[in-house]
Amino acid sequence: MNRKEFLKTVPLFDNVSLKDLGNICKNIIERRYPKGSFLFFENEEGNSLYIMVSGLVKIFTSDQSGRIKTLAYLKEGDFFGEMAMLDEQKRSASASVMEESIVLILNRSDFQREILNKPFIAIRLMQALSFRLRSADKQIEDLTFRNLPGRVASALIELTKKYGEKTPEGVRISLRLTHQELAEIIGTAREVVTSILNDFRKANCITINQKHITITNFQELKSWIN
Repeated sequence: MNRKEFLKTVPLFDNVSLKDLGNICKNIIERRYPKGSFLFFENEEGNSLYIMVSGLVKIFTSDQSGRIKTLAYLKEGDFFGEMAMLDEQKRSASASVMEESIVLILNRSDFQREILNKPFIAIRLMQALSFRLRSADKQIEDLTFRNLPGRVASALIELTKKYGEKTPEGVRISLRLTHQELAEIIGTAREVVTSILNDFRKANCITINQKHITITNFQELKSWIN
């Protein structure tokens, strides 16, 4: 893999010259993580930025009873770990590997130097943080104001925005999510999600094939959001 060419495709570095990317690459570590491993855990010290080259990583929090709330799934080109690196606080979430993944790792001192030398990286970082804040606000809105079918419908529609693939049937979510994994996104029990998905199928607004959910009727699915 040509690291410079790859970093050029990452929005965080898209305005950086190839020469400067070459300098950044000198300080980057590349690592491969097997499925089921962890990159870091909630409440650990954090001093590194991670950039996805391939694979799939889940960002999540958990409580003392072991209940999980999934915050995001990250794929090629996504970056994460910036919060603890910037504010020097402990990690606010854990990162687990859902599919074998290759990541690039940049430590705090090297990244802070790049921000000081190239302010547009800081702008890209602020844009990403703003997007994540809006996403968090959306999740809070769903938890506060929507009933459970509305929350499931809203989550499916949001997933199509990043992971949607057009098919003859409709828009398929490329992530292969179990009912438990979908429940962890929404913040409810698996049995509840299973029942709601069955209702959506009966209403002919989704199909499920090999853990892939396809939205076949967006208008009908949106009617469940109230």
